[in-house]
Order: sequence, then C-alpha cells, then structure tokens
Amino acid sequence: MRQHHIEKKESLAFSQNDSSDKKEKSTTLVYVVAPSLKLLDKMRDAVTVLNTFQVPYSMSIVAAHRAPKKTLKFVSDLETNGTEVIIAGGAGSAHLPGMLASLTTTTIIGVPLRGDSLDGIDSLYSIVQMPRGVPVGAMGIDSAYNAAIFACQILSLKYPHLKQKLVEHKQILEKEVAAEDAQLNNGNNNNKNKQKGNFSERYSI
Repeated sequence: MRQHHIEKKESLAFSQNDSSDKKEKSTTLVYVVAPSLKLLDKMRDAVTVLNTFQVPYSMSIVAAHRAPKKTLKFVSDLETNGTEVIIAGGAGSAHLPGMLASLTTTTIIGVPLRGDSLDGIDSLYSIVQMPRGVPVGAMGIDSAYNAAIFACQILSLKYPHLKQKLVEHKQILEKEVAAEDAQLNNGNNNNKNKQKGNFSERYSI
C-alpha cells in the first residue's frame, strides 16, 4: 500500500480545523484501487488530478475475486482512514467497484478498464448495471481522469477551497479551447492568403 499526503498547511483535512496530528497523518480522503499493478497503472491519470488538486490519497491493490479476505479488511479499515471517496478500476467482469459498494456506504466511483478482450465494454456493463439500491458512479472506459475530477467535485461540498480549485480548472479548460480556436483561425487565414496569392499569380495579366 502506498500513501501520498500533502503538507499539513495545505491539507484538506487540516482546513476543517482539525488540530490532531495523529488524525492528520492517517487521513486518506480518496483511495485509488485496482486488482493488479498493471491495472493500477492505468489509473495514473486519477493520481495526476489528485496531486494537482492537493487531495490526500492512497493507492492499493484490492482484488475482489483473487483476494476477497483482503478486500474485506480494506473495507473494514476505511473508517479509521477517514476515506470519503474510493476510485476503483476494474477490467473484465469488473466486480471490484460493485463489491466495494455492497460492503460500505463510502462513495464508490467505478472506472471500467480495457482488458484483453471486448475492449472494455464488458467492464463498462459490469460497473454501470448495478442492482437497485447499490449504486456506483460509473465513468467512461479508461476515464480515470474524470473519476478524480468527479471525486474532487464530491469533496468540494465539504471543503469549500476545493470548489475554488474546480473553478480554476474550468477556467483553464476555457483558455485551452480559446487557444486552440485561435490557432485554427490563424491557420485558416494563412491558408486563405496563400490561396489568394496563388490565384493572383496564376491569372495575372
């Protein structure tokens, strides 16, 4: 299990006026889990987002089928960790997000991952088609990035300064689109000028 925490002065937990060093060190607001190292590597976009938004997180290998006892222990430890959101990836039958949802009231965000067959469609169906009363927030295939953004949005209801970070994120997206549009228009103008020049040369008297 790998733990990743930010400094106390930047911590979301610390912003809630909690002065307990012991609790601060054990707090993991978001867990990123998958059944294997190979699949966990596909969740790296989620880690990038959590680092950017300075959200305390941990990562762990949790396998619903191959290690059910470890999965049960993982769930039992959630209360002491202070975990509020779990981002769980899965390929194939992708039972991990659903199994976790059946065992805890902690919010589960499921990320279907492409496996060796069916291009992730089987994983998507397994996560999105949960039984009545046991919901999982299903993302798109290999959409760990969106899963982490969604986790931050959930946490922002409790941590106001995280909401401001989300506003800044939206502003960055706006600037990216504006920059791409400007690049497109500049390219079109250059092409038009070039075509106009060719036309003048071709039909000059």
